[in-house]
Amino acid sequence: MAVSIPHLREQLAATPIVSPYPHDLAVAIVCDTFRLASQRPPSQAEWAKLEQRMKNPLFQEQVGMLAHVLVSSDLRKKTVLYLTADRTPQARLQQFFEEVHPLTAEMVRSNAFRQEEFLRKWLSALGADIEGETEAESKRHLKELDYRQAVTDLRKVEEARKKEADRRQEMLQEAARKDAEARGWRE
Repeated sequence: MAVSIPHLREQLAATPIVSPYPHDLAVAIVCDTFRLASQRPPSQAEWAKLEQRMKNPLFQEQVGMLAHVLVSSDLRKKTVLYLTADRTPQARLQQFFEEVHPLTAEMVRSNAFRQEEFLRKWLSALGADIEGETEAESKRHLKELDYRQAVTDLRKVEEARKKEADRRQEMLQEAARKDAEARGWRE
């Protein structure tokens, strides 16, 4: 019953998304998935509250991308198998959308790492097992793929480079000042 990430990615590559799903259609697809699992999907008012709570301008395109991956692969069948009554659909959706922010639909479509991160975060929200991985390995892979952490790490590296460049510039200026002082003393 474990989910194969490579298999899902093959299926998604075979059915690329041509244009974004309209938001209403995407919401209907996600709600139908919950219905297939005999769970009451979020109402329109609950979707609106979720969108407001997320305060995420990418929310609608992320919903569209979730709908696409659900209907374009075996992920919908696997999702139905993993949905249990231990958590509400809204709680799962909130966790997922909090975790996938700031991934855009274009990033998920065009970047293999972001697509895998998107899939893994949905599977994590479901509590699904990933084929060939222990739970600890799955968490480690997800941590390695985390876009937000990659951006944070990149900013830290850029700040360190800037500090090093500033430090070198100060050293050069100090050396030039000392050289000018020494020249004045010698003359």
